[in-house]
Amino acid sequence: MIIWRGWGILVPLIAAVIAVPCAAITAEVTGQQHLGGIGFGVGLLLAAAAVFFAGSKLNAPKQGFHPATGQPVEYRNSHTFFFVPMQYWAFVLPLAAVGAAATAFPL
Repeated sequence: MIIWRGWGILVPLIAAVIAVPCAAITAEVTGQQHLGGIGFGVGLLLAAAAVFFAGSKLNAPKQGFHPATGQPVEYRNSHTFFFVPMQYWAFVLPLAAVGAAATAFPL
């Protein structure tokens, strides 16, 4: 079961949209399917940067005013994926990139 709040679902979508074509391009250019793991890892690194900037933008606090009192209030958004704010997934995706790139090298 996938759990997200707000636009948190963008984390796996951004990762897939960037990493899968990188893997396909790498495998096609090199002519060796097992090197697609390196391309997938590079794609996950690029996706980590995109997720960080998107999460930072979406979860940035907004300044507003309380309707009854007129006092300044800071409104916070909550865009999470598996209860983790989007921008923090940028530190998890590189770990997955290392794992994906490691599959390109047989033991």
